[in-house]
Amino acid sequence: MTESSVRGIDSVAEYVRAVEESNDNVAFRMSTERPRRGVMVVSVFGELDMVTVPRFAELVQQRLESSAPVVVLDLTGVTFLGVEAIKVLAQSDLRAHLTGKRLSLVTGVRAVDRPLEALGLAARFTYGSRPVFESAAENEPVSVPRHAPMPPEPRTGRHEAAMSR
Repeated sequence: MTESSVRGIDSVAEYVRAVEESNDNVAFRMSTERPRRGVMVVSVFGELDMVTVPRFAELVQQRLESSAPVVVLDLTGVTFLGVEAIKVLAQSDLRAHLTGKRLSLVTGVRAVDRPLEALGLAARFTYGSRPVFESAAENEPVSVPRHAPMPPEPRTGRHEAAMSR
């Protein structure tokens, strides 16, 4: 999208339409697979921004409504994680919990891990790796390792020390 094609756009909705219609839009794609019974993997590639998040949210919701008890979001192909995408992840995690399903994230890329850590949300999610879901035999229960990236160390500056007195 060029600067001249953005001029004259008055609303966010018009901007989103213009970006969607632009041939310069960064490639974004998602795929779904069932590596084994009971596990649904959604792989995401590209930017999760205000333009692509509605499609992402719809697909994740559909997969959480499926019969699979475990939904894995493979975000290793994500190059940008916007605030709207983080909201979708948090809402999806809650929805999964309330419906007795397990939502697991596969990350390991700075574009995903850093925003979650910065917002203090990294510890909220369950994390796994693709081999855990793909290599297990058909009749074995799904094993999801629970670990999260380490939260940042608390700051102990003068301001924080003064606040604790």
